Amino acid sequence: MTFAKVGVVLVISIVLQISLFVDVRVAGVAPELLALVAVLAGFLAGPERGATVAFCAGLVWDVWLPTPLGLAAISFAIVAFAMGSIEAGLFHDSRLQVAGLAFLGTFAAVLSYALLGEVVGQRGLVDLELLRVASIAGLLNALIAPIMARPMRWALRTRTTFGAAAPTRS
Repeated sequence: MTFAKVGVVLVISIVLQISLFVDVRVAGVAPELLALVAVLAGFLAGPERGATVAFCAGLVWDVWLPTPLGLAAISFAIVAFAMGSIEAGLFHDSRLQVAGLAFLGTFAAVLSYALLGEVVGQRGLVDLELLRVASIAGLLNALIAPIMARPMRWALRTRTTFGAAAPTRS
């Protein structure tokens, strides 16, 4: 993993989130591209490296959100760590599985963001509407996940001491 490649993916993701996905909404809900980056980082890079990338993605997203700084970073890191902790032998990196994990991870990220927000005093984040918003955001991210997985694999690729590309977790 190179920090420059991850930085490029994060910059492109935040630009797409605040420019394109501001207007692209389904039932009033926009895709959560930075949450998708966090979920894919956990799945592709494992719990520790994935949580680190997810924390950075959340921190970038926190700059644009009106909630306390670090709220998205912590919730994304928790979700990425959980996604990375899922037994690797269960998954074979098919598009359907990546989409399913993107749905579950995004759903969990939106819920954890709202629940942690309530804990730190952000009232009004948890209500009946939250499940609908989390479900739609999860579905939208599941549709985007097969496209977003390719640049994430590129960004998270590591090199061995011999210079050959090491296999990424899939």
